[in-house]
Amino acid sequence: MTTAATQLLLAPRADWWAYCWPSPWYLACTAAFVWAVLRAREKAAHQRAAEDDDFPGEWGSAA
Repeated sequence: MTTAATQLLLAPRADWWAYCWPSPWYLACTAAFVWAVLRAREKAAHQRAAEDDDFPGEWGSAA
């Protein structure tokens, strides 16, 4: 009975299969886009933190 249900739900001729089979591609592209946006925000935040440094050069480590 389990095999019959699996064949019924996972058969490529199922109506929903045409909509679901490209979903891994859409998810991969979305994940890459989100990663790029978050990485750009991280780099921008790091640059802002470096610009806020009050000690030019090595003055901060001299003390």
